[in-house]
Amino acid sequence: MWHNPCDLRDPGDAHEDGTMIRKLVATVALLVGTLAVLAPASPAAAGGGPPDYASCVITVEPSTFPPGASVVVTGSAFQPNFETTLMLGQVPLGTVMTDATGAFQTTVTIPDDAAPGANTISAACDAQGNVTSTDVTISGGDVSQPTTPGGSGGGLPRTGSDAEPLVVAGAAALLAGITFVLIAGRRRRTSTTG
Repeated sequence: MWHNPCDLRDPGDAHEDGTMIRKLVATVALLVGTLAVLAPASPAAAGGGPPDYASCVITVEPSTFPPGASVVVTGSAFQPNFETTLMLGQVPLGTVMTDATGAFQTTVTIPDDAAPGANTISAACDAQGNVTSTDVTISGGDVSQPTTPGGSGGGLPRTGSDAEPLVVAGAAALLAGITFVLIAGRRRRTSTTG
């Protein structure tokens, strides 16, 4: 019988091919499961995509003011060197460029015809579309729900990513790998004792 010199296995071990394949499948399943569970939820955290600036914040001082007032808007944790537009509801108040750390401070003038009551000042955090906002009150009238872009008013914007599907898939792959290892070990023990 001819023996392939590149094959490092003993030719008499042909019956172990099935065991070797099961071990390989189990090892791959464990590796995939471990990577899926331990991998960061966002591509940015893994270094595979753009950074996520969903935690950016703006503040407005003072937070209550009359129409036509000048207010100071401060931002932090934005995309560095990013031009963003400050909005009062759907009305642009002006644009500002963040510095190298993702921060800015600017003074904007509230339009004279701004509706009194609860409103929202917002800004895009980054080029990926994350948005932050803060509630303000324009004095001189009836207080109503905040004016939010595209919206029904009230509540916080949803930012970030949903990691739950990745965690569930990773846990399932890890469980499958552990099951393969246990089955392979049980078969190996029963074949050597029987």
